[in-house]
Amino acid sequence: MYRFLTLILITITIASCGSKDSNDEIKLSSLIQPNFTFTYDLIECELNESSSLLDLEFFFSKNINKYKLIISNAVELSILFPEKNTNVSEFIIAIESNNNYESLKTFVDQIQIDKFNNIAACEFIINQNNGFNILEYNKRFNPDYTLIEILTCEYNQDFNYGSFQITIARFINYIKKLDIPYSLRYAQNKSNNGFIWINTFHDENYEKILIDNWIEGEEALEIKDEFIENASCIESNVYKSYQLF
Repeated sequence: MYRFLTLILITITIASCGSKDSNDEIKLSSLIQPNFTFTYDLIECELNESSSLLDLEFFFSKNINKYKLIISNAVELSILFPEKNTNVSEFIIAIESNNNYESLKTFVDQIQIDKFNNIAACEFIINQNNGFNILEYNKRFNPDYTLIEILTCEYNQDFNYGSFQITIARFINYIKKLDIPYSLRYAQNKSNNGFIWINTFHDENYEKILIDNWIEGEEALEIKDEFIENASCIESNVYKSYQLF
């Protein structure tokens, strides 16, 4: 995990204007919020001892059309499985919606009515974390391979989203020049003073691509140092993602 996190720390850019900012500047930056475009929920689940991935696949195959009718077209539902884990017992139901709490609540109620608990135990908590796309990769890529890294992070004292604007723009411009199969989403973590940083890679050779394309120059080192100075990521997990609809 730490090896991968080291890789990603030189890839993602979270930085502020620096600790030299005045108190007035800090207060002003705290008023700045992203233009949120969706809400994001992660429902953590664990397979029952008597269940298998085949049972999970059969359940969704049997009910998928019904769930599509319940949830509006503005909702994307994916299943996330831990990468490089042959004995999978834990997974996540990831739901991206357009601030549609009622539809999401109806889906959660229905999946419980359908006795999903016979297959897996889940924490059906709807947080509706506000999110937006920082960077989208719109070129052709392998739809059968989507790998997601989810970092749970917290801002360091006196830092917030508003103080990140210039460096985020700098990062986006740099990544676009590299033209790597990568996209990035940000979701506000309502449970603390933090955020969920969602890296998506559309190529199975993502680690090699990162190493080959990210130049170990002064700018890269500055970005890495600024990240460590301004934010702390307390957890990093990598998943293979399968989109159901």
